[in-house]
Amino acid sequence: MLNGIFYEVTLPEGLTIEQLEEAMKTVTDVFDVINDGLIKRGMPPLSRLIRVNQYSGMVSDLITRALDKLSDFKRTRNTDYPDLKNPRTSVGIEVKATISEQPWSTVGHNVTRGWFLVFEFDVNEKGSPIFRRVWIGELTEEDFIWRGRGPTSKRTPTASVKRESWEKKMKIVFERAAGDMEKSY
Repeated sequence: MLNGIFYEVTLPEGLTIEQLEEAMKTVTDVFDVINDGLIKRGMPPLSRLIRVNQYSGMVSDLITRALDKLSDFKRTRNTDYPDLKNPRTSVGIEVKATISEQPWSTVGHNVTRGWFLVFEFDVNEKGSPIFRRVWIGELTEEDFIWRGRGPTSKRTPTASVKRESWEKKMKIVFERAAGDMEKSY
């Protein structure tokens, strides 16, 4: 059960609440099929076979592909920024997915300006994503803080969104009721 669908939130032209709902349903259905196949073969669900960042990346990539089919936004090349672009308006959207309950800390590797669409999710016992919140907002370079990396770190140098910028500019489109793991979106 959702706490709410917030229809008053401004979305970029060519993207609707209904398209977001359908994209989340599509992604959950795809993971259900993958996990059913793995479990039938005596393997654990995908969420336990790959790293968390790989799983989040798959969720993000599948959302991007679904929105390419469902909305006016078209997918750009896999590593390009932004992930989706409306060819009529030239507006772009960067799509992110995270299991973190602090999504501002996980959004962005690079400092970039534009629309960000962020899907927070949990993983159910079947190993499929259950969307907790969906956020959207338009950010500028000033909304990011460069995190870099320490001298012995092997992780990619990165930036993240300042929490105060997140709280001011990112708006919740969907929110699932706390503790509800029944609905897939």
